[in-house]
Amino acid sequence: METAITLIGLALLAIVVAALLGFVAWLRTADLGRRVMQLESDIASLRRSQVPPARAEGSAASSHAREEPSAEKQKPNEEPDTGSASVSPASPPPTAFPPFLAPDRAPLTPADRARARVPAMAAASVSAQDTAMRENGTEGNAGAGGSSFEMRFGANWTVWIGGLALVLGGIFLVRYSIEAGLLPPIVRVLAGGVFAALLIGLGEWRRRRTAEDDPAEAGDARAYIPGILTLAGITSAFASAYAAHALYGLIGPAAAFVLLGAVALLTLAASLLHGPAVASVGLVASYAVPFLVSSDEPALAPVVFYGLFVTLATYAVARIRRWRWLAIAGAACAVAWAHVLSALGVPADAGYLAIYDIGALALAGFFFVVNLYPRNPETEEVKPDWMVSAILAAHALPALYLLQIDAFGTVSVATLFIVMAALLVMASEWPAVAAGALAAAVLGAFAHLTFEVPIAPASFAPDIASDPVIASALLNPRTTAHLHFGLAIGLLLGVAGLVGTWRSAGRWALAAAGTAGPLGVFAVSYLRTDTAGLETAFGLSALALAAAFAGVTAFFETRLPRLSFTRDLAVSAYAIATIAALVTGMAILLHEGWLVIGLALLTSGIAWVETRKPSPVLRWLAVAVAAGCCLFIADDPTIAGAALGTTPIFNWLLYGYGVPTIAFAATAWLLARRDRDLPQAIFEALTIVFALATVAMQIHHLMNGGDMRASADTLAEGSLHTLLALAAAIGLQKLQGRAGGRVFDIASMLASFVGFAMIALVNLIVLNPMASGEEIGTNALFNVLIPAYLLPAVMLATLVWQARGKRPKAYVTSAAVLSLVMLFAWVTLEVRALFHRPRLDWGLTGDGELYTYSAVWLVLGIALLIAGVFTRSRSVRLASAAVVALVVVKVFLIDMGSLTGIWRAVSFIGLGFVLIGIGALYQRLLRAAPKPPPETRDEKPA
Repeated sequence: METAITLIGLALLAIVVAALLGFVAWLRTADLGRRVMQLESDIASLRRSQVPPARAEGSAASSHAREEPSAEKQKPNEEPDTGSASVSPASPPPTAFPPFLAPDRAPLTPADRARARVPAMAAASVSAQDTAMRENGTEGNAGAGGSSFEMRFGANWTVWIGGLALVLGGIFLVRYSIEAGLLPPIVRVLAGGVFAALLIGLGEWRRRRTAEDDPAEAGDARAYIPGILTLAGITSAFASAYAAHALYGLIGPAAAFVLLGAVALLTLAASLLHGPAVASVGLVASYAVPFLVSSDEPALAPVVFYGLFVTLATYAVARIRRWRWLAIAGAACAVAWAHVLSALGVPADAGYLAIYDIGALALAGFFFVVNLYPRNPETEEVKPDWMVSAILAAHALPALYLLQIDAFGTVSVATLFIVMAALLVMASEWPAVAAGALAAAVLGAFAHLTFEVPIAPASFAPDIASDPVIASALLNPRTTAHLHFGLAIGLLLGVAGLVGTWRSAGRWALAAAGTAGPLGVFAVSYLRTDTAGLETAFGLSALALAAAFAGVTAFFETRLPRLSFTRDLAVSAYAIATIAALVTGMAILLHEGWLVIGLALLTSGIAWVETRKPSPVLRWLAVAVAAGCCLFIADDPTIAGAALGTTPIFNWLLYGYGVPTIAFAATAWLLARRDRDLPQAIFEALTIVFALATVAMQIHHLMNGGDMRASADTLAEGSLHTLLALAAAIGLQKLQGRAGGRVFDIASMLASFVGFAMIALVNLIVLNPMASGEEIGTNALFNVLIPAYLLPAVMLATLVWQARGKRPKAYVTSAAVLSLVMLFAWVTLEVRALFHRPRLDWGLTGDGELYTYSAVWLVLGIALLIAGVFTRSRSVRLASAAVVALVVVKVFLIDMGSLTGIWRAVSFIGLGFVLIGIGALYQRLLRAAPKPPPETRDEKPA
C-alpha cells in the first residue's frame, strides 16, 4: 500500500513538474523568437539607412568585418548602442505589483549593462546557428519546423528531464537504503547532504563557467543546466534535513528549525541567481517532499516548522522578484498544509498547530498587507483588494479545526481570539483588506455555534442532524461556559467594529462585523440554549442590544464627518442592526408569527434608512430580508400553526399576511421616491403576491372551518379563487393605468391567465356540478351557481370592456368568448336547478325542462341583441346570433323528436315569433341607419 501511494505521488509530481517545465520552456523560446525578429528588423533598418543602395552589395562584407572587432574592443562599462532597451530574462516584470511597490530606478551598474548586452549576443549566436544549418542543407527542415523541435528537445527538454531524474534518483536512493538497511541513518543523512552540496556546487560552477566562457549562452533561454542542478540539490537538501529529524531522530526540533531555515535561505539565493523557473518549481516541489519521504512514526513539530519556512521562502522570493502569482500559489499551499496538519493532529499537538495557524496568518498578513499597502487608516478612497481579503480569510478558518482537536481548550480558544483580533486589526489599519473583518465575524459566529460540538472530520455523518452525538451536543451545551464564550466573541467584534468605524477608512466592513457579529452570537446563544424560563431575559437582552446600536447610530450620525469614506454605509449598518435587534426582541417576547411580521417591518425600516442614506446595498439588503420573511412563511403557511384557531377573518392569517402586505407596499413606495429599479419592482411584486395570498388563505380558512390542511375541492371555494384572480386582473390593470410600471401590467396579465385557466379547468370541467355531483343548495335561484358562473361572466365582461384598445386582440377575444360561455352555462344550469336540486346530475329531463331551455336561451339571445344595439357592439350582436342559432338547431333537431303534444307546438310557435321579431328589429335598424351618398350607392339590384 505504501509503495502504491509513493508511486502515485511520484507520478503526480512528475506530471506537475513536466507541465511547468514545458510551459516555461515555451515561454522562453517564444520570447527569444520575438527578440530575434525584432533585432533582425532593427539591423536591416540600420543597414538600409546607412549604406547607399549602389554600394550596399559591395560594402556588406567589409561592414560586417568592421563590426566584429568593434564589438570586441568595446569596453564592459560602456552601454551598447542598440535601437531599443533590452531586459535580462532574470529581471522582474515591473508591473507585477501595484505602482507604489516599484522602487526608485537606480543608475545602471556595470553588471546591469553586461546583462543588457546578453539578448543581442544571444540573437547573434542564434543567427550564426541558423546560417550553419542552411549551409548543411537543413534549411528546408527548419522551415518545416523539424530543426525547431530538434533544438527544443536537445537543448531544453533533455536538460529538464535530466534534472527531474536527478531529483527522483536521489529520493529513490534514500528509499532503497532505508528498505535494504545498507547504511546507518547518520550515513544516509550525510550522504544526502553531500549529494545536495555536490549538485548545488556543480550548478554554481556551471553558471559561472558559462557566464565567463560564453555570455550569450548564459542569457540564452536554452541554458537551464545550472538551474536544474541547483534545483536538484535544493530538493535533496530539504529531504535530508527533514529525514534527519522526522525519520531518524538524529536532531531535535531546534536543529531541524535551523536546517530548514538554512535550506529556505539557500532556495531564496538560488532563485535570485537562476530566475523564476528554478525558484517556482523548486519551491512548489519542496511542498511534496514530506509526502515522498515518509515514516511509520511521523512527528508533527518538524512538519509545522517545515511548512512555515517553505511558505516564508515562497513569499520572500515572490516579494523580491514581484511575482504575485507565486505569492498566491504559496498562500494556497499554506492553507492546504493547514488542512493536512489538522487531519494528522491530535490533542497533544495543539500547541504546534496553534503556532502554524498563527504563523501562517502572520506571514500572509506581512507579505500581502503590511508589505504592500501603506498603514494609513485615514485614507479616504481605498480600493478593496478582494483577493488578499479572501487569502486572509482562508488562513483564518483552520482555527476551527484546532478548536475541535483541542476540545475548546485554552490553546485553541486563545488561537481563535488571536486570529480574529489579527483580522480586525488589519482591517482597521489597512483599509484595502477591510473585508477581512467580515471573515472574523463569520469565524466567531461559527466557533460559537460549534462550541463543544464534535464536528471534526472523523465525526461527520452523511446527515449531521441524524448524528445523535452532534444533535445532543447542539441542544445541550454547558450554558454558562457557552454564554461566556459567546459574550467574549461579541465584545471583541463589537468593540473592534466601534473603534474601526470611528477611525478607519475600512469602516464599512468593520461596522458590518461589529453589528452582524454580536447579532449572530446572540442568535446562536438563543437557538442552542434551553430557554425555559429565560425567554424574558433573552428578549430584554435583545432590546438592550437594540438600544446600544441605536445610541451608536446617533453618535456616528452627529459626530462622524459627513465626507468620511463609506460613512453612510457604516451608519446604515448600525441603523439596520438596531431594527434587527428590536425585531428579534419582539419575536422572542411575543412569539407566534411576530417573526414574520418583524422581518416585513424591517424591510420598511431599511427603506426608510435608504431614503436618508441612498445606497444600492441597502436596497438589496431589504430584498434579502424579504426573502427571509418568505422562507419562514413557506415553512409554515399558517403563520401560527395550531394557534391559528377557527375564527374567521380576524386571525393570524390576517396579521401574518396582511401586515407584510402593508410593509412591502410601504417599502416599494419609499424606494420609488428615489428610483424605480429592480429591488423596488420586487417589492411591488411582493405586495401584490401577499395581498392575493391574504385573501386566498382567508377564503380557504373560511370555507373549511379553519382546517388549513383540507383540500380545495368544492365548487364554492374554487369559484371564489377564480373571482379573486379576475378581480386582481381588473384591479391591477386599473393601477397600471394610474401608477404605471411594468410590474402591475405583468401581474395583471398573469392574474387574468390564471383566471382563464381556472374557469376552463375548474368551473367548467372538474368541479362542474353536472359532472362532480356536488350539491348546489336548495334555492333554485340564489345558490352556488351565481359565484361559480354568473359573477365570473360579469367580471370577464368588465375585463373585456377595460382591455379594449389596451390589450392584444386575441386576449380580448378570449375573455369575451369565456364571458359568453360562462353566462350561457349559468342560464343552462339554473334551468337544470329549477327542475333538479340540490344535485343536478340526478333525474330525467322532461318535456317542460326541454322547452324551458329553448325559451330561456331565446330570452338570452334577445337580451344580448338589445345589449348589442344599445352599446353599438357588433361582437355582442354576433354572440346573440350564435345563441339564437343554437336554439334553432335545438328546436329542429331535439325538440321536434323529444317534445310531444302542446310542448312541441309551443316550442315552434315561440321560436317563429322570436325569429320574426328579430328580423323586424334588424329591418328597423337598417331603416334608421344613414344612407350612403348617391354617387357611392351600389346601383345594382339586390
